[in-house]
Amino acid sequence: MNTEIFENQIRGLNIVRGALQGAAGEICKSCIGLEGAKTKLGKMAKKLGMDLQAAEICCEKTKAGIQARIDSISKTAEELEVAEECECQKTAGNCKLGEVCFVNAAIDLMKLVK
Repeated sequence: MNTEIFENQIRGLNIVRGALQGAAGEICKSCIGLEGAKTKLGKMAKKLGMDLQAAEICCEKTKAGIQARIDSISKTAEELEVAEECECQKTAGNCKLGEVCFVNAAIDLMKLVK
């Protein structure tokens, strides 16, 4: 894998990270979808880090820089504030976003980051 592939994946994950940070700070804090997206973002960042370690990148400084950015995404995923008890807010009748759900959109974005 070359560094461009990692750069593209990091850009995509940064977009997802921003969407989830916005959702966590608002009414989506107790949404079960946010909890799942948080877990998925963490797993994707972890896998990307493992792929980076296995990749043959000649410049260790470049590799370390990419790893630092991946670690930042992982840290953000861990720090996303999700309520202790989560449920589907749409089912509970509390969802104010409905079809334009940030969390569902972020999960769809994660599917594109490959």
